[in-house]
Amino acid sequence: MILGLVGCGHIGGSLAKAARGAATRILGADRDPGSAERARALGIVDEIAAQEDVAARADLLVLAVPVLAIPTVAAALAPSVRPGAVVTDVGSTKVSVVRGGEAAFGARFVGGHPMAGSERAGPEAADGRLFAGKRVILTPTARTDPAALATVAELWRGAGAQVVEMDPARHDRVVAAVSHLPHAVAYALCAALADQADELRGLYGGGFVDTTRIAATPASMWIDVFLDNRVAILELLDTFGAEVRVLREASAAGDADVIEARLQLARATRQRILG
Repeated sequence: MILGLVGCGHIGGSLAKAARGAATRILGADRDPGSAERARALGIVDEIAAQEDVAARADLLVLAVPVLAIPTVAAALAPSVRPGAVVTDVGSTKVSVVRGGEAAFGARFVGGHPMAGSERAGPEAADGRLFAGKRVILTPTARTDPAALATVAELWRGAGAQVVEMDPARHDRVVAAVSHLPHAVAYALCAALADQADELRGLYGGGFVDTTRIAATPASMWIDVFLDNRVAILELLDTFGAEVRVLREASAAGDADVIEARLQLARATRQRILG
């Protein structure tokens, strides 16, 4: 199998590393020539080429670019992809991505989203064990070719991931809650402390580090997500804001019973979600 990678950063590069052995050759393209060259130098890809050339030669093509760019890249590459090739992506929103992917590649497109990653970026952050034991959500539709779905599922299982299938719309609602909202909160928390940053330097504890780690992710990786999935994110931000107001009002009123009730509910909810 020839694996084609459009986007040689953290997630795409990690998948390429994990696919070593299953893929006989890995081709890479990136809008940043320096990133592509570093991926080749690091052995993540065997060869770098123009993305149209990568698309024309790959048996399985992975689009690892920002989510708002995926439909545009898909449309541009559609004339180059060879017949029978399978195309997938790694974007963290799916409704618009699947719509664009299917418009470009038809039944051979399979939406995918690995629920893994870190605040690091670029090919230097690629880790072949990143997906081991993690969930990858695939979002087939009634149009999806079962053979294409099986090919993409096999790729991810080979990377050590647990494959879950979900409707694209449900995916976007679920991931807004467990990924997009936490990122928004972490970014907002750090931004709220901007004026105190110098005073707080070196005085943080583990709670601050754990809560804000994901705010170290480059903004370019999340702007598209907040825009593309904004309906679900806005609903959750409103719900979150209401919860913050409850705690604020209870604190202002000195109401220990309300504070305790909300904290107990929060603890129980976390346990239910994490199982």
